[in-house]
Amino acid sequence: MKKRVLAVLMSGMMLTSLLAGCGAGDDQKDGGQGGGTDTQKEQESDTGSEGHEEVTLTLWWPGSGDAYEELANGLAELVEAEYDWIKVDPLVIPWSDYDAKMNVAFSGGTAPDLFGVGLNTLPNYVQTGNLADMRAELGEDWDGWEDIPENIQEYTTYEDVWYGVLMCDLRPFMWRKDLFEKAGLDPDTPPSTKEELMEYAEKLTEYNDDGKVEVAGFQIQTSGFSDQTLFSAMLMCGISDFWDENYDLTLLEPEVVEAAEYCKSFVDNGLCDYSEGIATTSFTEGLAAMTLNTACNELGNLKETIGFDNIGVAEPFMDGVNFVGGTIVCANKNSKNMEAAMLAYEVMASTKGCELAGTTAGFCPPRESALEAYVAQAPEIYGPIAEILPKAKTYGPLNPYFADFRQGAIMDNMEQVYYGKVDVKEGLKNAVDAYKQLREERDANN
Repeated sequence: MKKRVLAVLMSGMMLTSLLAGCGAGDDQKDGGQGGGTDTQKEQESDTGSEGHEEVTLTLWWPGSGDAYEELANGLAELVEAEYDWIKVDPLVIPWSDYDAKMNVAFSGGTAPDLFGVGLNTLPNYVQTGNLADMRAELGEDWDGWEDIPENIQEYTTYEDVWYGVLMCDLRPFMWRKDLFEKAGLDPDTPPSTKEELMEYAEKLTEYNDDGKVEVAGFQIQTSGFSDQTLFSAMLMCGISDFWDENYDLTLLEPEVVEAAEYCKSFVDNGLCDYSEGIATTSFTEGLAAMTLNTACNELGNLKETIGFDNIGVAEPFMDGVNFVGGTIVCANKNSKNMEAAMLAYEVMASTKGCELAGTTAGFCPPRESALEAYVAQAPEIYGPIAEILPKAKTYGPLNPYFADFRQGAIMDNMEQVYYGKVDVKEGLKNAVDAYKQLREERDANN
């Protein structure tokens, strides 16, 4: 089934920033310099230039802002410090342009040697036929197999091929301590059940003189990436997949209906502002007291705008299960300098490379050996995130129809639910029907 699906998706596969989803973050602030000890095994090959011609590799990374520039440049410097005959030319490209530029580069045979790929778009990149099988390239004795949790390795595996290291973007439970104190709540004690989350939201919501929500008690994403809010609520209800292994949606399962009704209750009870202008930025801008939607790589910005003294971070109360996305470090299997590219890859995916991802762009490092340096930045903030890593969940098997799911099915129909145009079950059924139609059309057209 999956092989047939892949064959029909050869055109129009590079997606825009809306599809990058959980791999895309807002512009990040500098989170500090990387540190720690590199546990990567010593290279057997000579690191000096003797016997090697100088090679220049290209590295493309999706994102924008100083933090991503620091990450890309830092990775290049790590490689050049290890191998003085390898030069790395890094380029950071905004998510809004990234996939289109990659598509053109692949088509023209000018794709970079090494590059980042948003987790949800991996199936689309696979269709280019240019991604290297990193398990085959790195070999079974690579130290990362024992250092990276199994779930994180699994999420970058598609069609039984492992495509690379995921720099992780988690969604921990965050709350505003200053707003807790203002509402008479203990700033060091977040809610521990769904029922308590609702009670806290009622106490924390603030209204203006017109009775409209001024500060949301709990942020509900009602437009854009509304799938992220729903998925977090699904995890609370014990279900962790939007689709099955055949990519058929599971939205009509009772637990999903329950989760969607729970999300909608925050809107119905007037505990969040569901206008488009506030939906995606409320916690970041201090307009929400609690959230499960703000990416961990946004913490650098929050440190500057809100301050870590005013932020609480914890494992979500649903047994620590949490949503994970991120950016995969991939390699071009058609690189003209494959030997050098693999040596560079091992450096970028080493403990030092993963530490750098955590202390510049704010990704949660996938290597357990890199977590100490990550947590050391602010243990009360980053410690809970590190604890989530081996338990984190993503939407289900990587789905080549993800664009149809997010843009054509869930986003529009969940908005209809939140705005009271249809009830929850009807809205989810409409989403399933829309997805089926879009999927059939894509298959027929390809």
